[in-house]
Amino acid sequence: MDELKRKKYLHKILPYLLSFPSMVIIVLFLIIPLVYCLYCSFWRCDYMDFSKFVGLKNYIDVFSKEATITSLLVSLKISIVSLVIAIIIGTLLALWINSANGRFAYILEIMILIPWVTSQVVAAMLWKWLLKDETGLINYIVQQLGHEPIGFLSDKNIAVVSLIIVITWRVIGYVMVQLVAGLKAIPKEYDEAAMIDGVNKWQMFWFVRLPQLKTPMAISAIIVALSNLNNLTVPLTLTGGGPGNATTVISILAYRESFSYYHFGEASAMSIALCIMNFILTVAYVKAVKYEI
Repeated sequence: MDELKRKKYLHKILPYLLSFPSMVIIVLFLIIPLVYCLYCSFWRCDYMDFSKFVGLKNYIDVFSKEATITSLLVSLKISIVSLVIAIIIGTLLALWINSANGRFAYILEIMILIPWVTSQVVAAMLWKWLLKDETGLINYIVQQLGHEPIGFLSDKNIAVVSLIIVITWRVIGYVMVQLVAGLKAIPKEYDEAAMIDGVNKWQMFWFVRLPQLKTPMAISAIIVALSNLNNLTVPLTLTGGGPGNATTVISILAYRESFSYYHFGEASAMSIALCIMNFILTVAYVKAVKYEI
């Protein structure tokens, strides 16, 4: 009887024992830094010197600056445009790969997924080498064709487009894989019943497959939107926020406040505000698509 109780007890606590190492890592590298960042946001903290408790003044100062509002709008524009393009192209690729047979489809799927798992610094450096005004490979080809070099990284409008292309290129593979998995999970009976009813390809996608893709599409949209909104590595490496402040996203502004100007109080306030924004956007999107586990 005692042996039976012991086994039941071990079976009960086993999930907690298995999750304990992960919880320790989450607490050490996520929860504690987040709490410390929140603490810093209420202090005047220059060069890590907590000189004065200022309450919400850091938040008011940060969001009363035109630079913060501008960078926030740039972040939202880049994130939303990249998300829409990635969802559309990822869906088209997923539909094609799901219907294709042979090794070519698997090879293409792997190649499209590579940007998602590649180091962001390495990928951004490669794109920067391709897009440089005078020495970039693309502009070299353009000049050989007899045209003037294109200011991919020096023209304000084109630089924003270039950044959107690079960020979108990175996340398309993730969206595609999620949707391919969703398509593979759709029972074949649904397609067979729809074909018996005489639906065309568009009706098959819109009325049969798309409703079944709600969950993977919601997951993809949430992950990609948050990844784009919080992405510091690609904008900082590719454009550095330039030319001027054309590609200065909110993460670059927070980075500059903390590691260039050493205004850790204001940088922490900006980071906490961005964290709250991420939470609100996630909850709003989940409610909008009525996501169900």
